[in-house]
Amino acid sequence: MRIHKYLICHKNFRFILSLLCSSALPFLLYVSPTLFADTDTLERIAEAEREVSYVGVRLKTFISPRGTRTFEELVIHKSPDVFCGKEISAVGERKSFEGSRGDENRRDTHRRDRDEHRRNGRERGRDQSRWRQHRSLFSEKEIALIAQNYNLEKSSSTEKIANYETDILTITPKFANRPTKRIFFARKNGAILRSESFDAEGVLRLMFVYTRISFDPETVERKWHTFQKEIKLEPQHSHPISLVEGEKILKTKPIQPKYLPPGFQLRDVHGIKGKNQTIHLIYTDGLLDFSIFETTNKQVLRDSGRRRGSDTIEIDGTRVHKHRHGPTYAFSWSNKDIGFFLFGDMPANEMQKVVESIIHIAKER
Repeated sequence: MRIHKYLICHKNFRFILSLLCSSALPFLLYVSPTLFADTDTLERIAEAEREVSYVGVRLKTFISPRGTRTFEELVIHKSPDVFCGKEISAVGERKSFEGSRGDENRRDTHRRDRDEHRRNGRERGRDQSRWRQHRSLFSEKEIALIAQNYNLEKSSSTEKIANYETDILTITPKFANRPTKRIFFARKNGAILRSESFDAEGVLRLMFVYTRISFDPETVERKWHTFQKEIKLEPQHSHPISLVEGEKILKTKPIQPKYLPPGFQLRDVHGIKGKNQTIHLIYTDGLLDFSIFETTNKQVLRDSGRRRGSDTIEIDGTRVHKHRHGPTYAFSWSNKDIGFFLFGDMPANEMQKVVESIIHIAKER
């Protein structure tokens, strides 16, 4: 009763209460996207990607504007250091032709297809017997960026995959022109059993599903002893470096774009084996990446002005080559003594903003 009378009598109470509520509201609105994102499920899946050992066979499909390819892959994951696979059989391949692009483009298409057919004939056998190192999904930085830039929703599934009960994590974008991902994971241990990646238009671009998988430690160990002798991974073509090391390679300070699409951050910087004075910067929003190659190699700079099949645009007095690179566009240009090549699965207008910001910074140096 005394407290009630005190609150009624206190002249400033209503003002203080109003001030506290108005101050707390922006904070709640700010943190709510992260608080209500199901990061626990994503972290459980990421932990399984690191810690759970298994051996299995999965069906993998790549879908691109050039066609569709499906094959079976034998995979062994022996935590925490071994995650590799090799193609064991090609299931199907269908090419896509764009018949309305003119005679010259059709001739280029036929020539590429002919060369690819010859290359496939020579290399298909080697590819099927070659083990490749796989990169585990979802580093700590990528998890944080996904939680920031995407909605995460866990749901139960009645579907069994390779006789394992599953749940689903659906990752949907908060920004336009970003991908969507659905992950079916084992309810028992969090291991990914099926993954579906869709582009911004909702078109399936990559899918894999395990048809057979075993988490039995003895089976994994026995298979590892069987495969260990034949697993001879190719040396990596790039290696992580710091920006300071990148400056030593280029002999000038690397240029980072002033403009980045919303939610993107620098993920990695790599040195390139066999390519002197060249570095590779990788930017990501957690799911979607784009790359910038920077070089001060004089031979590469001389060749960069002779790109066939590209359109030339001018940005702030700089000639930029714009050309098709898979489903989107790539950009190449040079400023003074440094050359740039930029590509990624982003809309061309967003990529061009990145190009413009780099050109402006280069001119100011």
